[in-house]
Amino acid sequence: MATINDIARLAGVSKSTVSRVLNGDSTLAVSQNTRKNIFEAAEQLSYDKYKTKHKTNGTIAVVLSYKESEELDDAYFMSVRIAIDNRLTDSNYRFKHFFQGDYESKNLESQSYIGIIAVGFFGKKTIQALKNLQKPIVFVSTDTLLDNLDCVVTDFTSSVARTTNHLLDKGISEIGILVAKRSHHHLITYENDPQRFLVKSFLECEEVFNPNYFFIAEEYTAKSGYQAMRGIIHTLGSKLPKAFLIGSDAIAIGAMRALSEQKIAVPEQVSIIGFNDITSAKYVNPSLSTVHISRYGMAKAAFDLLNEQFQKRDMVPRKVTIGTSLIIRDSSV
Repeated sequence: MATINDIARLAGVSKSTVSRVLNGDSTLAVSQNTRKNIFEAAEQLSYDKYKTKHKTNGTIAVVLSYKESEELDDAYFMSVRIAIDNRLTDSNYRFKHFFQGDYESKNLESQSYIGIIAVGFFGKKTIQALKNLQKPIVFVSTDTLLDNLDCVVTDFTSSVARTTNHLLDKGISEIGILVAKRSHHHLITYENDPQRFLVKSFLECEEVFNPNYFFIAEEYTAKSGYQAMRGIIHTLGSKLPKAFLIGSDAIAIGAMRALSEQKIAVPEQVSIIGFNDITSAKYVNPSLSTVHISRYGMAKAAFDLLNEQFQKRDMVPRKVTIGTSLIIRDSSV
């Protein structure tokens, strides 16, 4: 595993700056560009197969469902994007990013773009606009099987079951839930968030769901996680649940900072488990337990589906579901 010193050296900043950024310290006065450099350095150091090659096979348009300025709010999709970039580079393809708001569908009509990988959460209007381009296309994270388009998605059901069962097996039945009202992708809200629904359902099935332990942050960001946990501590005082299942690592990192400020020991008093296993999860203090989603597995699956379209395979649409694993680190039992 790369060290904080390795990241600092590659990003060209101090070790202290790296540590504070990865721990979600929003009070640190550094530019967005510096933050981005740190996260990208951490991602590249975690990918030991990456190497620069002479790109000869054509250019892929990588379409992102969010604005570039929003990418640091939750570094998961940055890590997915970088994994896709690396996979394309390793396979001798060029790529060009198209962030939300920076392009129109007609910008992708050029014959110089031989295929599209669309990353994030997309609405029906955008899906149809991209489909109308009649280029080989794969969606990552949006289920487009009903639209007759290839896609790669995450297995939410087993990941929620795995985390819930882990805590119950450890004798913890007082389990809090912290999700968010909305993400910067705008299409994922409290009302349609699959994690919220699945966690609540699993806890109800085990007869341990407590509505007083169900909390909602404003957004899927470390800042919102920090603010939400401060409010939870104020509301519950010494009656905090023994563990929290949290909708994203970004929220979890902010929540742990709030617990630390109030001298509430993690995991001795409260266990914390996040979701996504962003690269910074292993560098925060304490290191974050989380559900790992293989970004490289998602990138490989997306590339393979796209490559099959290039090869003119039988064009029955396919949905590839990527499994998850629970990574137990220092923030939980």
